[in-house]
Amino acid sequence: MDLDAYRARAQAFATDLNRAHHRRFAGLDGAWDPAALHARHAPGLFDDRAIDALRDAAAADPDPTQPLRRLLRFAVEARLGAATAAVDADRARAEADEGLADLTAQLANADAALSARIALEAQRLDVVTRRLSAPAAEGLERVRAEARTLGWPSARAMFSALQDLDLGALAAEAEALLRATDAPALEEHGAAARFDLPRLHRAAWADPLLPADPVAQLRTTLQHLGLPERFAIDGAVRAGKSARAFCAAIHVPDDVHLVVAPRGGLHDLEALFHEAGHAVHLTARDPTAPFEDRHLLDRADSEALAFAFEAHATDGLADPDGALAGHRATMATLRARHRAAALLHDLDLLDAGPHPALRERYARRMAGATGLTWPSAPWLTAADPLLRSADYLRALGRAQALGTDALHRALLA
Repeated sequence: MDLDAYRARAQAFATDLNRAHHRRFAGLDGAWDPAALHARHAPGLFDDRAIDALRDAAAADPDPTQPLRRLLRFAVEARLGAATAAVDADRARAEADEGLADLTAQLANADAALSARIALEAQRLDVVTRRLSAPAAEGLERVRAEARTLGWPSARAMFSALQDLDLGALAAEAEALLRATDAPALEEHGAAARFDLPRLHRAAWADPLLPADPVAQLRTTLQHLGLPERFAIDGAVRAGKSARAFCAAIHVPDDVHLVVAPRGGLHDLEALFHEAGHAVHLTARDPTAPFEDRHLLDRADSEALAFAFEAHATDGLADPDGALAGHRATMATLRARHRAAALLHDLDLLDAGPHPALRERYARRMAGATGLTWPSAPWLTAADPLLRSADYLRALGRAQALGTDALHRALLA
């Protein structure tokens, strides 16, 4: 295999995909056809021949940094993305048609009465059942089938090989975390059910403590920590722009964008800092390095750095009674337990497929992890068949070990 030629094709695909994603979700271009984009790049990049050649090369690669394994994971994930692109697009269209994001935003309203929140949740669950569950099940089955087509006995075996990870051991760690910690006392924050989470994350009570300009807060923090701002920040108001901040790595390290449409609230501020952590890390890459050393960083490490930088979102803000710090600590516990339960559910679905018995297990598991009443309807739509939950859970543990000096060194390493 000509690895230099393969890296060039990989860069072209990553640039095209990330540029299209950036333009669509920054509100710059309504066109978004990931299925056609994947199909255009598939030959020689993630077809059977390319993946087989990468698998053979990775197996013989003695390099401890495993560049060929990272290229193999990239190719297989692109293949899975191609397999699920059409159903993912169907889900996205259904969510837009039904105004699902608006329903969730309304649930974040601190003044909404309980009866109104119950009605909004009923609408959300109706969309899930009527429009989203079928494509979610189809996407899951396509991932499971593609794993077997590529020669692995199961999706679990495929992800274990690609991530060089004992998923059974990680699942045991997730179960141990759930046993060793208690669900946070969210009733003290006025939360009793899943539909209270948007309001809990929004934390409108904390608005007087938060900066009027989140981007200015970010820039102040970057300067204080001695971190360069080598990425473009798009904070313009624009129709069609994603409500949540995101980082678009079009060509690392010289074309990286941080896109934000802050509507206010602690959750938006934290999301901005999280994505900025990715942007700082990506723009510190060596521009002369090969594709995999610029674009294909260890995902668990990258997320750990982003989580650690996110922790600095409220640096320098007044918090006279410690309520803001206490709320963030509660939400960190909730996130860790939620991620652990999500990983266990994702593994169940990858092993058994959309088996009906897993529906109620999902609701019980999530209720136990969060301490909230949890519906069973999202058991398919909440799952991630690409198993990014494994990276996120490992990242949370690593982030806790990163002090400010270590974070600074790691972001710029």
